[in-house]
Amino acid sequence: MAEILGPMTVVQRALPTGVDGTKLAEWQMREGQTFGAFVNQLGAAVGSFNQELARNWGYLFSLTEDLMVEYPDGGSVSELAEITDQSERDAVHGSTIGHMIDLKAYGGAVGGSKRYFRDARQAQINSTISVIMNQARWRFEKALLTRLMTDTENAIGSAGYDVPLVKGSGSVAYTPPAYSGAAFTSSHNHFIAINTGSKTYADAFNELAEHLAEHGHTAPFIAHVSVANVDTIAALTKFVQFVAPVVTTIDRGSETTGNQMYASGQPTIFGGTIGYYQSKHGLVEIRASNRVPSGWVNVVKSYGQLDGRNPLAVRVHPQVGFGAFLVTETTTDSQWPVKKVSIEFEFGVGIGADRTNGANAKVYAGGSWANPAIS
Repeated sequence: MAEILGPMTVVQRALPTGVDGTKLAEWQMREGQTFGAFVNQLGAAVGSFNQELARNWGYLFSLTEDLMVEYPDGGSVSELAEITDQSERDAVHGSTIGHMIDLKAYGGAVGGSKRYFRDARQAQINSTISVIMNQARWRFEKALLTRLMTDTENAIGSAGYDVPLVKGSGSVAYTPPAYSGAAFTSSHNHFIAINTGSKTYADAFNELAEHLAEHGHTAPFIAHVSVANVDTIAALTKFVQFVAPVVTTIDRGSETTGNQMYASGQPTIFGGTIGYYQSKHGLVEIRASNRVPSGWVNVVKSYGQLDGRNPLAVRVHPQVGFGAFLVTETTTDSQWPVKKVSIEFEFGVGIGADRTNGANAKVYAGGSWANPAIS
């Protein structure tokens, strides 16, 4: 299991091999803070950031050190044959298919010259750290939702591919395994269009939930929608309004007919749970984000934090683990021994072992799917 880099691990990796760590840690910056104290501060910020990402987004992905994912590929299934004590049992061989997850490194740095830490004020350093952490968060969150909600295939090497959820076409022709009496073909597609000329967001939630249920995923589901569409979704007949536990009395005022449903609980950190939709295939929790553009909806089944059955897989380097980490660059000048401290983040996001766990819809006055531009 890949390690999630916490504060202690980040700090331990901050001082390079061959450098007198004690001497370096004692060196003081302009305002009297030792470099050791600075590294501890930075390590705490980076470690907390790593744990925040795993806590807030772990419902969507699992961690892997493998460069590829392999899983069953097949359509129709015949019944197990009846046998007698004289029967010869035929060997059965399942077929598999796979895809790759690319691994890339990203980074920023505090410093830039050997005199930076001598002259920099603590407020400047704190501001720089905040900017880098926000850049890392932006990179990771955007990568997650882009892979989850687009049907693009990305070539890796000469023959490998980073693939989307069930697409219905492409270089990697995947056929979902049969389930509960239903067989599928390689044209099966989880990227659909909902024409607002005759349908609404209610149809989007129902159809996307059906796409998951037909492959054996059971409610509750989680939907990702745009903040711009919250009012429209909240007006749906089967929308279940979220009410915080502190609310004890609900006055419906002049509303005298029809049902009004409410749910209590704590909102999630991700954008906030705005409510639920009671679909034909079970309850759909609705989470709104500014990263999702207006008109697009994604529905997935979460099996828990970092569970291998979640829709996405995040690849990490086996010698690094998950999260940002520190790399200290020193100089040969004992008066100004520190040049800069880099913050690096090495990961890749791909679809997990079950490409059926997720479906997307574009809700608009049109008739075909188009990829969203995740911000």
